[in-house]
Amino acid sequence: MTILETPRFALPLLAVGQAHKELFHNDALLLLDFLAHPVVQAVVDDPTPLSPAEGDCWLVGSAALAEWSGREDHIAGWSAGGWRFVKPQESMKIIVESDHSSAVYVDGVWQFLQHINAPIGGANIDLEARTAIDSILALLRTAQILPQIN
Repeated sequence: MTILETPRFALPLLAVGQAHKELFHNDALLLLDFLAHPVVQAVVDDPTPLSPAEGDCWLVGSAALAEWSGREDHIAGWSAGGWRFVKPQESMKIIVESDHSSAVYVDGVWQFLQHINAPIGGANIDLEARTAIDSILALLRTAQILPQIN
């Protein structure tokens, strides 16, 4: 029997007459749960020291070890059935909780967004412009488009 999958995230599809459909359906729902709002705990290469709770996710680092070997740059999510992996797609965005940063998958690589400093100093200070810029930066950080200031 051919395994049916969605084209972008390889979510399992059901087939006519397929036995144990609930397993495929539940696996697809788990993967969707990881994708609906992709937040990862941190970027990690080795899952061995982790004590994950169900639903916790990590970004697999570039030197993946153990069960994560060969899954570099994937999102690894923990479930009752073990690790589930999501291959990133172009323009996918994640939030990294450990350092309050964000990353976007561009041209096959996770690009971590850099901190943008608020304006300071200068010979001619325009307080209205600085207030507007500070407000824009705060809004972008609240929306987690820009990294948080630690």
